[in-house]
Amino acid sequence: MTLILNTIFTQKIKENMFQNILICSFVLKNSQYVIGITFELAKKFNSNIIFLKCLHEGHPTFGLFQTKSEKKKQNELAKEAQLALQEFEEMAKYYNISVKTENVFVDSLSEFVAIYVQKNNIELLVVNSTPPSDIDIHNYKDIVNHIYKNIECPILTLK
Repeated sequence: MTLILNTIFTQKIKENMFQNILICSFVLKNSQYVIGITFELAKKFNSNIIFLKCLHEGHPTFGLFQTKSEKKKQNELAKEAQLALQEFEEMAKYYNISVKTENVFVDSLSEFVAIYVQKNNIELLVVNSTPPSDIDIHNYKDIVNHIYKNIECPILTLK
């Protein structure tokens, strides 16, 4: 009797585990390894994937407003990120996995991710450990450390 209940309980946990998986990417180019692992997890647990492309919103040169060149650079980054998201959506269709994609510019990456996870009932956060080229490696380690401390869901860090 105990074995039957334990088997049913274990199967129920597996069915309800990781219903919402968030891939949080801080780099423009998608990591095929990170995406592949996440797709396998999503297939195994029949999960929904949210792919969040977070781009660091640089501080304006003149304090309160951006220059034309800063706006142009930000628009170019947004276009590149959108192409990466479209590539991700095509891969998800191939694997027959439900995905939602977002491209956001944020001032504080770690605070945004912590709030996003809490508001959207995320049950697994997947993060690429490779730092983006526009962020210093020590700052990136601080960001990841802040995420680890402030997020209550499991975190899978991949390289």
